Amino acid sequence: MFLRCLSVPSIFCSHLTKSAIRKLTMKILNVAEKNDAAKNIAEILSRGGSRRREGLSKFNKIYEFHMNLNGQNAIMLMTSVSGHLTNYDFLTNYKSWHSCDPMVLFDAPIAKHVLKDYEPIKQTLQREIRGCQKLIIWTDCDREGENIGVEVIDACREVSPNIEVLRARFSEITPSAIHRAINQLTTPDYNASAAVDVRQELDLRIGAAFTRFQTLRLRRVFPRALSDQLISYGSCQFPTLGFVVERFREVDRFVPEPFWRIVVTVSRNEKSTEFNWQRGRLFDQDCCRAYYEHLCQNRYGQIVEINKRPKSKWRPTPLDTVELEKLASRKLRMGAKYAMQLAERLYTKGFISYPRTETNIFPPDMDLKSLVRIQTEDSRWSGFASRILERGPNPRNGKSTDKAHPPIHPLKTGGQLQGDEARLYELVARHFLACLSADAEGAETIVRLCVGKPSLPRTTPTNSSQLLTSEDGEMFESKGLMILAPNYLEIYIYDRWTEKDMPIFQLGEWILPNNIEMVTGQTSPPPLLTEADLISLMDRHGIGTDATHAEHIETIKQRLYVGLEQNKFLVPGQLGMGLVEGYDSMGFDMSKPNLRSQFEADLKLICEGRRQKTVEVLRYHLSKYKELFRIAIQQASLLDRALAIRLEQEAENVRNISGSVGEMASFSSNINNNTASTGSSSQGNTGSASFIASCPACRSDLVLRQKRSALRPITTGSNQSDNYGSMEIGQTNNGGWFLSCSSYPNCRYAIWFPDSVVHVRILPESNATTCSQCTNYISPSVIHSSNRSGPSKLGLRFRRNFHLPNGYFQDDDNKEYITCIFCDEDFCRILGIRIPPVPPTPTPTPTPASVNNNNSTNNSSHSTNPFGTRTNQSRQMITDQSVPTFQQTRSLSTLAPPPLSHTSAFSSLSTMNNDNYEPFSPNSLSNISGNSTSRSFPSVSSTNFRSPPRTQSIDNEHDSDSNNNVLCNCGQPAIQLTVRKPGPNQGRLFYRCSGSTGNTCDFFLWKTSATSLMDTNPPLYSSTQVPQRNNDTDIWSRPTNTFSSVNLTNDRLVTSGLGTSESTSSGVVCRCGEPAKLWLGS
Repeated sequence: MFLRCLSVPSIFCSHLTKSAIRKLTMKILNVAEKNDAAKNIAEILSRGGSRRREGLSKFNKIYEFHMNLNGQNAIMLMTSVSGHLTNYDFLTNYKSWHSCDPMVLFDAPIAKHVLKDYEPIKQTLQREIRGCQKLIIWTDCDREGENIGVEVIDACREVSPNIEVLRARFSEITPSAIHRAINQLTTPDYNASAAVDVRQELDLRIGAAFTRFQTLRLRRVFPRALSDQLISYGSCQFPTLGFVVERFREVDRFVPEPFWRIVVTVSRNEKSTEFNWQRGRLFDQDCCRAYYEHLCQNRYGQIVEINKRPKSKWRPTPLDTVELEKLASRKLRMGAKYAMQLAERLYTKGFISYPRTETNIFPPDMDLKSLVRIQTEDSRWSGFASRILERGPNPRNGKSTDKAHPPIHPLKTGGQLQGDEARLYELVARHFLACLSADAEGAETIVRLCVGKPSLPRTTPTNSSQLLTSEDGEMFESKGLMILAPNYLEIYIYDRWTEKDMPIFQLGEWILPNNIEMVTGQTSPPPLLTEADLISLMDRHGIGTDATHAEHIETIKQRLYVGLEQNKFLVPGQLGMGLVEGYDSMGFDMSKPNLRSQFEADLKLICEGRRQKTVEVLRYHLSKYKELFRIAIQQASLLDRALAIRLEQEAENVRNISGSVGEMASFSSNINNNTASTGSSSQGNTGSASFIASCPACRSDLVLRQKRSALRPITTGSNQSDNYGSMEIGQTNNGGWFLSCSSYPNCRYAIWFPDSVVHVRILPESNATTCSQCTNYISPSVIHSSNRSGPSKLGLRFRRNFHLPNGYFQDDDNKEYITCIFCDEDFCRILGIRIPPVPPTPTPTPTPASVNNNNSTNNSSHSTNPFGTRTNQSRQMITDQSVPTFQQTRSLSTLAPPPLSHTSAFSSLSTMNNDNYEPFSPNSLSNISGNSTSRSFPSVSSTNFRSPPRTQSIDNEHDSDSNNNVLCNCGQPAIQLTVRKPGPNQGRLFYRCSGSTGNTCDFFLWKTSATSLMDTNPPLYSSTQVPQRNNDTDIWSRPTNTFSSVNLTNDRLVTSGLGTSESTSSGVVCRCGEPAKLWLGS
């Protein structure tokens, strides 16, 4: 019986063996945030022994390896996602922009769904989780990383509801950090994830509502400027834009105030030392002059104080995210978003610690010596790192910590890095070593001089009681500096501390200054914001987080609400400025940081567990934005008016706004006192300087306009060019100038200038500034009412270094070319400007008298224009071809203004005065050779002017070097090159500017064998926009994914500013996306 009890069936033995094996071996799915992170973590945990296999997503691999986890054997599967796996969105009934009133979006049902491109990632997770006992989350340890981790958990629990979930927390991908994380697994932070859900829902609802409202309304109200523009709104991007606008207003409204100060100069040992007045600056010139005259009469002074003291320059504190973004912007000239992308790459490669941290304090238990010892292997600073090890790391800590990640620091040497990655790594490494070093030490000497005695005293003072005081004269001070120990400055090349020599002075010594001068100056405005300044403001006011600052700045740049001036300063565009002004006029604080900063504060409370009811937080903040939205809809006319002024365009297709832009001048003055300088003139103002000519189509006035893009930045007044230089935001200098009928849109007659023309003005009316030969462009009523003899002449300014074959050379930004464009046929032909033909007037039934008159007209070489006046045929603008009637031409794109060009979105407009410059006109060429003027211009025969070559055809059967037939935008022959890089274009020939590096234009043109165009006329070599008309209701919108066409007229390629009626697609575009312009000679 005893033996029978001991016997066990073999089936039970087999079962126990398998069960024991299952208990001893676990299967664990590990999920990282990115594939690179998964690869590196697997490499560390497997000690290089992981096996890679493919997942359902080709971008997210699976790494399999065995390891011992807490005493148990485990099969580890490591894979990844690619950021957020899911996203909030409205249900199908609300997704269409026209499906509902935007107000409904504040309460419309939403749901989280997997992004379409990420479905394979979710399928991989659900396939691999089957059979696993645990799930370990390895996403980034910040708020967004926690939310991504919860998204992974939700996807896995759809298949394995009871899966055990653990969280690995780490700040760097190094062996020590990863092994510490796997041995100290914890639970996910669901509070941080809930805060992200609240933020995502609020951003979705208010962003969708305001964006749909703004875009749909403003596209309809301003179809000429905003027909294809996405006008987005975000609760972070709008306050970010508000900071830029507010600083711009400060600069624009700043009124310089003159001041005066007194400087005393003392020379000793061939060195001059300046002593500054301790009274500083006086804003009363008479008062300062009284002091100055007194000192000139009492020039002797005495050294009354010599103070020597140690001086230190503090080393930096440890590096957090905000400081990294600011340093990368200021020192490396990198955009904040680009810098963070580089930092993320360096982090995933294991070169630096986690780059998104609010901590600038090194933890007490952090092994800094080991990190410094690694840097001794880098030859660039090995000696400096060795000296730190000798005396021990001595960090200068900051004041903040997020208790999650340490400050950003290097983890290994970066000698193998290249490009911008190497530059950013070097910044991190140098900053790390600098903050562990010592402050720079120096000695400062302060010498005070009292001036106010008419002569030297008879006896020299022997003690301090006989020294002069402030009652005896005026006190002046000078400082000298000697650096004794640079310390951290040896490694930190981004800081400067300049020595200033100070001659040796003796206390009580009497001085006769070499010079006493009253210096004048004026107060200066604050500088425009840089990205670093903007990040500081966002951080100070709680807009976004350290992880999102760069994203918000990039968003307003991509939306073209702001642009960069001198590739450094942020300036608002016309659209961005108009939006802020419109909402400000409603009494809103939407451009202020208050609303968003309160919301961010509540999100922090949710993360800390101090606000549990996330639904209440969301409902509270949504209600505030919903009320603002309701008022914005009611007062939308104020937004229309603000943008009408900024865009210099009439508001169209709305009933709740009346009056023209000119009638809104009072509103403009309330906004910013910044009304437009180039407006429109209406019929009847023909006696003013704004009249040019009469419209040949409808007899209204032709007026000068500039297509003022909604995306073009604003200048800060006449002194802007002095303070900040020229605008560099659109990569072009296209002014978008054109003549149009004042009766638009009823009449769409227009004449466009090419983008080589940067400014146009109408000359004041006089006999010398009107053209008496072009009477066919003046209606009889105008001649009768104003006694004008012809249309007004124009003054045009071109791009710098632009020249015309007649000898005009734009060597000065303020020099003008004076001409009448209606009869200067050479000028129009050279620039590719086509004057739309004058439609013939209905011919009355002829009578015998009228037949005789017509015959006599023809015999005397005159013709009758539409207004019934006579003009000489040599100046007539109608060609021999058949001329369509006005009704016909309205259907052609020749009368449509050009589409909005994103490449010239931020065009530059010079507003300098021309009073000091003598205008140039074609008729003044005879004076050039005779040197009758004070200024000279290159003549036609000058070596500075190269006449454009003439050609019969262009092909790609032979190379053309200096004798090629294509001119670039500089007006010079382009060079022909061949594509060598492997790809679809390898072997193709193309043209580019022949200028030297750094002095080239952006011209680009493919050379095609199908191009063989012959002409004997003078050449075209302008860079001109070619407009294209989409439809009858929206003629100024930009075509999407289409190229503008060209005209083939008399076998000649015409790239005019007026489009075409019989077009063929060239398919040739320059790098900016606009049609390339081809010069053809005869």
